[in-house]
Amino acid sequence: MSAPVAITGAAAVTPAGEVPLDALPDAVQGRALRGERMTQLALAAAGPALSAAGLAVCEGPPRPEVGVVLGTAFGCFLTNVEYQRRLAEGGIGAASPRLFAATVSNAAAGELAIAYRLGGPSVTVSAGAASGLVALGHAAELVRAGRVRAIVAGGLDALGDAVLEWMRDGGLDPGVPATEAAAVLVLETAGSARARGASILGTIEGHAAGFEPRGGESQGLAAAVARALGDAGVPPADIELVVSGAGPGAARAEDEALRAALGGLAPRRIRPKLARGEAFGAAGPLGLLAAFAEAARGAAVLVTDVCASGHVAALVGRVGDGA
Repeated sequence: MSAPVAITGAAAVTPAGEVPLDALPDAVQGRALRGERMTQLALAAAGPALSAAGLAVCEGPPRPEVGVVLGTAFGCFLTNVEYQRRLAEGGIGAASPRLFAATVSNAAAGELAIAYRLGGPSVTVSAGAASGLVALGHAAELVRAGRVRAIVAGGLDALGDAVLEWMRDGGLDPGVPATEAAAVLVLETAGSARARGASILGTIEGHAAGFEPRGGESQGLAAAVARALGDAGVPPADIELVVSGAGPGAARAEDEALRAALGGLAPRRIRPKLARGEAFGAAGPLGLLAAFAEAARGAAVLVTDVCASGHVAALVGRVGDGA
């Protein structure tokens, strides 16, 4: 059983057009306006989350005790497409140094770290649509291991015609509309949060990830759910709410996995993706926030995510501070 990790701030953006940047501090807003869309999404979600946690610092030396972990399915895909288009149309002279700096998938995490003086570990993970849950799990481990006092963690993906076309060509249909989003949480030890008087929205109790090598099967997800429950020390009977992360095409396999991992128990389930679409890297963190909004204080919740690529993840959380 692992120690719970406290969540002291959270925010999400689901822009339909321009990313909302007006609420950011002037220095951060200027950086965001110069950045590519992934950077804008990261800053727009992380700024309010850090402010809610009381950790929004934009000046001074880097803070080695605060880090960042972001998950993304597509990373800098759109930036790469634009860079290559300019290069193909205009030759070497049209190559953009500014765009080139953002053609790596950790660019958004780097910009976020610079903007908010996050001098600790800076990590970007990619596990398809399960990337956000995997990022939260990795971030929780960094906190548990004492590598950081606090960490900004979550997921995001920028969408555009090039991404959607690539998905269609690759047969990666999520079965629901694709939606652009970013969702970020601030994690720290419960002791650290209480010592500085921070409010605790909930906790991450356990997590696990895996892979389904053959589509439509359930063993990988069942194993991930069982490991997450074991990591949390939470018996299946204690789960009061399940946030289902599978799209229509994987719903049957997810049902089988949950029956196996939960011993046939059937706690209440919600399916946010059927209502708001597939948010890819942001989906898992959005699912956890949905669980916190739906479940009673003190309730144990299970969040799953399933990607058409085969990546699966599960996370056990608890609503409130557990005190």
